[in-house]
Amino acid sequence: MAVDGGRVAARGFQYQYLRTLEMMLTLVDDPAVASVRVEGPSSQDGAVDAVDFDVLDVDGTCRLAVQVKSKAPGGTVGAAETVGVLLQLIAGADAARYQVLTNGTPTPGAAQVAAKLLADGSPEQLRDALVGILTNAPARVAQLRALQPAQVSRLARCRVQFDSRDELEIRDSLREKLRTYRNRTRAGLGQQSAGLLTGYLVAEILRRAADGGDAAYSVEELRVHLLIDSDDLVRVGGVRDWGVSVGSMPSIPDIARPALLDQIVAAFDGPTGNGVRRVALVGLSGIGKSSLAAAYVADRADSYDWIFWIDGETDASLLTSFQHIAALLRPDHAVEAYHAPANQVRHDVHTELGRIPGRWAMIFDNVGDQRRTDPWIPRAGRGDVITTSIDSTARHGAATRVEVTAMAPSEAVQLLQRRLRVSYADQLRYASELRRLTDALGCWPLALELASGYLDTCGVRLDDVDGYIDQLKVRSLADVDALPPDYPRTLAAALSMCLEQLQRRIVRDSGSDDRPYFALGMITYAAFLAARQLPVHLLAAAVVSDPPPEAPLGPFLLDPTEINLGEVVRELRRFSLVSFDEDLLATGGERFADANRTITTNSIVQELIRFDVEHDESTPAALNRLANHVERWLMAAIELNLMPRAAAIVNHAEALASHLRRLEVGGERVPLLYGNLAGAFRARGEPSRAEEFLRAELDLVAQLAEPNELLAVQAKLVLIDIMLDTPGPMSISVSQAVAYLDYVYQYALDISADYPDAAVRLAATVAALLERPEAKAANCPDLTRIEGEFNRLEDRLGPTPYSEVMHAVTQANQLSSSDQPGDAERLCRHALDTELLTGVAELTARRILVEALVRQHKWTPAQHAWDEFRQLFGSTGFYLSIIVQLVHNVGHLCAAPALIARTPQAIALLETMLDWPVLANTLADPAPGWRARLRLLRVVRHLASGDHQTAAAVMTTVPPQELREGTAEETRAWCALWQMTRLALLRAATARYAMVHH
Repeated sequence: MAVDGGRVAARGFQYQYLRTLEMMLTLVDDPAVASVRVEGPSSQDGAVDAVDFDVLDVDGTCRLAVQVKSKAPGGTVGAAETVGVLLQLIAGADAARYQVLTNGTPTPGAAQVAAKLLADGSPEQLRDALVGILTNAPARVAQLRALQPAQVSRLARCRVQFDSRDELEIRDSLREKLRTYRNRTRAGLGQQSAGLLTGYLVAEILRRAADGGDAAYSVEELRVHLLIDSDDLVRVGGVRDWGVSVGSMPSIPDIARPALLDQIVAAFDGPTGNGVRRVALVGLSGIGKSSLAAAYVADRADSYDWIFWIDGETDASLLTSFQHIAALLRPDHAVEAYHAPANQVRHDVHTELGRIPGRWAMIFDNVGDQRRTDPWIPRAGRGDVITTSIDSTARHGAATRVEVTAMAPSEAVQLLQRRLRVSYADQLRYASELRRLTDALGCWPLALELASGYLDTCGVRLDDVDGYIDQLKVRSLADVDALPPDYPRTLAAALSMCLEQLQRRIVRDSGSDDRPYFALGMITYAAFLAARQLPVHLLAAAVVSDPPPEAPLGPFLLDPTEINLGEVVRELRRFSLVSFDEDLLATGGERFADANRTITTNSIVQELIRFDVEHDESTPAALNRLANHVERWLMAAIELNLMPRAAAIVNHAEALASHLRRLEVGGERVPLLYGNLAGAFRARGEPSRAEEFLRAELDLVAQLAEPNELLAVQAKLVLIDIMLDTPGPMSISVSQAVAYLDYVYQYALDISADYPDAAVRLAATVAALLERPEAKAANCPDLTRIEGEFNRLEDRLGPTPYSEVMHAVTQANQLSSSDQPGDAERLCRHALDTELLTGVAELTARRILVEALVRQHKWTPAQHAWDEFRQLFGSTGFYLSIIVQLVHNVGHLCAAPALIARTPQAIALLETMLDWPVLANTLADPAPGWRARLRLLRVVRHLASGDHQTAAAVMTTVPPQELREGTAEETRAWCALWQMTRLALLRAATARYAMVHH
């Protein structure tokens, strides 16, 4: 095969110049180093290849002479070749040290040469050692013996470095060195920019290699090139690529507030260390705290590798933000991040932030309760934290507190000039009018935005600004009570005038233009939801429709041929009341292009609107209508397993629920919202929050003129399910569970004549609950009585498809544990094929199927069934007892084949089960017996994979007495496995002992 000499030479020069640049970056901060000469000194004896580059100190002495040897991928370097390069190097230059850099793989002889150069001893001893290594290379031995004493001394100052990195790895290392250097000086650098700068520096080295007169690349010149202006890099690269931003960041303000920005910069100045520095931006809503944080991030993004933007408005928004971060920082566990409990997500993110190498910034925006937010703030890592809050009384600990007040007059004038598009000539002409307007608005950013929106939309000229100011004054006197304390009255007046403009257009254009009507209704409904990611279609549908219970489930979307919602939002944007936000996660079945469009508004706008409308007699009915739509959007997202989408809707549901409870709004729709919100919290592993909303649902149902008994029944069954499913104390007792089940039984009895299928379904659901081990462990006669009553009811009504499936699952569970796993498998597959099972019932059926297949040693189908169980669990919720039962049974069944027969499939299934992240996330505080059994399974896993040392270490943490929990049969089985594992460890230790002594 022909050799492409040109490409071989190019690869060699590329490797040489990359290593030259790497050495220069290593020495760039050494004050004693003056320059690096590319291709070394000009040779007087014709040995031009002797030195590829050398390092000169400020006194002119040569500190280091280097030759770089490039090899093709997989190429080796022998002992004779290595010594030959060293001899050539010491003959060509006088230096304090010599080094050979090569990407070749050393032969044993070459490795010996490198080791001898590092060993202690005299130069003569080194020469003799090298002669001994080169017995098969007489020419090299002759060269060594012919060396003069001075040359032998130089040989002792030589070193060889074998580098296995490829060209891409070296470039990655160079990029990180460049970013580290620039970040130290706050110049910043991103991945793309680092690549551009690397390419430029390598090209500069190549130029100097070709020009002997300019071969010396001074460290001072290198520093200038390294600190090239960031704007120049942006222009070359076309994008500012440093500081990866995670989360929805507000728009970067176009009006600088340098006095406030300097306070943040000063707080984050100085040594960084490994501690987290904090700044708290405190001020009233609408004053510009979020914009100031965004301005800092935009100004200093090049100082950070990661920028995390956290929505701190509610517990749900905090969790959602951290789930996004966890999924990004731990991509291998991204799915689990959206289902793990809040404390686990927080712990995972804090752990990752404490160990990632780069710098990061985290902004907690719109913090409502500092006490609630404080546990989420990281305490370790190379990071800076900014919080924005309206609570001026909150304690921010060690954080530097920055009071964000109104804009400076010059800044306020500049903002109005931008928003009203005032030309330079008109800026001088209307300077007095602009100043009077900013004074009237108190230089309040939000008031300025609202006023400019009004002036621009209504076509008010700056010549007529005094008339607008007079209206503001009159309106502000009438709005004394329409504003929280400390806010300027003109803010409420400015907002009121914007809303009145919409109202006038509704009256004026009635029947011809619906956009103002929709706009006013949408911003009013938005006042009772969270401020971020407000779904446009949800708000618009709430304005015109109230779907009846029999309507198809899911969100109501408005046909764009009937109303253009983009134009409606434009009506609100004209007055600066809203701006567009990040779209919701798509469902995949959208009928309209704008189905996932969202908007954001300001919390003070929401507060003012709520104050104005919340005591109207029509408000309870309107909020019931809004609850109807929010519930529909929430349930659709949960059923589709779109957890990021569901999390955004949960924020709105939680905010709406807080206003409903504050205003004591009841009605038929609100209990349903509470129940489904409880389901969302339960799916996120927050049973206490779920219980809170279920009890609120029951209270509201009881207050209805015609109580909805079905809602009460569903809530009570879920409360019992949570009690059985959650370890630790719960406010619902066994006696209360009995009372709830009696209520359910009476309801089933009442509907049995008209709705027999529904009554049988309730009976089957209760039977499944009472079959749970936790229910059996209660040893309650009343539970046994209730079970009998439901059984008799079901026998009287006869079977239904659903009850038959539920009984099949119960029978399969009994058959699987009584040595009939084949029949259990058949029953489970039939039950799952009917597609009648959901939630806990489907999980139970899939758990039994896995066990039945493992009992039959059907390893491949068992692995598939286990994968299906994991996928379903990730989309359902928090069923601790099912996980415990599955891992107990399947883990124990895999242990013997893995330990005795070394069955690969059994080992693989055991490993995937023990490595399942949800296992650790869900079982935050398991009982001692569960911990002991889980550790014993890990011992088996390590033994089966040959890691005897780890197995022995873990075995010391498995006290046999902790295995004696549960039934007598379970205790015997786990103690037998402990004995078997102990014997296997002893055999392994004996075998190792015999091998060592042999």
